[in-house]
Amino acid sequence: MGIESWVEGILQHRTQMHPVETEVEPRLRALRGVKAVVFDIYGTLVISGSGDVGSADTVGRDSFIRQTLGELGLRGKLVSVPNADSLQQKIQQLNRERCDSNCPKPEIDIVEVWRQLLAEHGWLASPSEIEQVVKVATKYEALANPTWPMPGATEVLRQLEQARFLLGIVSNAQIFTPRLISNLLGQTHLEEGGFDLDLCVFSNRYRQAKPGPRLFEALRSGLTSRGILPNEALYVGNDMLNDIWAAGEAGLQTAWFAGDQRSCRPRQGDARCQGVTPDLVLTNLMQLPECLLIS
Repeated sequence: MGIESWVEGILQHRTQMHPVETEVEPRLRALRGVKAVVFDIYGTLVISGSGDVGSADTVGRDSFIRQTLGELGLRGKLVSVPNADSLQQKIQQLNRERCDSNCPKPEIDIVEVWRQLLAEHGWLASPSEIEQVVKVATKYEALANPTWPMPGATEVLRQLEQARFLLGIVSNAQIFTPRLISNLLGQTHLEEGGFDLDLCVFSNRYRQAKPGPRLFEALRSGLTSRGILPNEALYVGNDMLNDIWAAGEAGLQTAWFAGDQRSCRPRQGDARCQGVTPDLVLTNLMQLPECLLIS
């Protein structure tokens, strides 16, 4: 089964979560001429405990690391146990090493982060042991940043697919992220749930993250290959900078999803977001089909 079985732990340790209502008012209208609908994941299609991929602000991270290493039987292979601060320092170090004018917003490979961190604490994983490192990264993420399907996500994706919209994803992500979406769809692979893989762009695969331009450049290329202009695509996301500003810069129509206080990111203090007005403001994903004239 390969990677699919290695990352299955992302679905474990989950308990049902509900969105926390925001004070944002929806702004809905009919959008015509949309041929593709592209989604962010964390905070949009799934509720995220930390509001995004990763868990930098999560309380109790040290205990989650100890639990992860203990359950996977790795404590005995380590000279010392890493803590959450050393994990964040390793992430920051690897991002600094790659940041330049061609890569203004680097993205780490979390498996490589863990591989290096565990090596520094006494266990250098061989190529044949990389599965264990993937499981460490996945299990820790599941504990520290729990997720749950956003209400309406599965139904909205089903309606859009039936209405023959092309579906895509542009998301800050890691190796385990696609499993969250295939779980939403009740499928093993994204394409089985109606997603066009040429329109699915994950930050860990490009080693660049939003709001840097690289991911939306890749999306535009995919849209062109399908004969779709950027303004014929609608991008749906919860972060006014990473999603709405970045997608707008790429020429897409935008829908700001402000349906969960955990992940609602208005970014009012960022100059790039001053004067940015999304085409739609959604507070419930089920508001989207009516705006696309799906009855």
